[in-house]
Amino acid sequence: MANRLKPLLGNLGAGFDALARRAETAQSLTDKVRLELGEALRPHLVSASRRGDDLVIIMDSAAWTPRVRYAARTLKASLEQSGEPTIGKLMVKVRGGKAAGGSG
Repeated sequence: MANRLKPLLGNLGAGFDALARRAETAQSLTDKVRLELGEALRPHLVSASRRGDDLVIIMDSAAWTPRVRYAARTLKASLEQSGEPTIGKLMVKVRGGKAAGGSG
């Protein structure tokens, strides 16, 4: 039985390594965004991730999304100055999948 599972489990370590690298990259980006957000917004940031050239920011409540959208231009500029690749659109969403708008 172990021989039949070997091909299935053979690349599992590489898959876990790739997943760990992606998680580390996402956490690093979230930390960078948190530093650039205003102090009142920082605790409400759930995560930040890239979707192609776009930056997707997830907040814990819709109450905070207008403030992030309002700061989008400044946030994009600050992140790019700190070494982030060029950001196309900044999209702000609420945890749970509800869209809260975007800024280009």
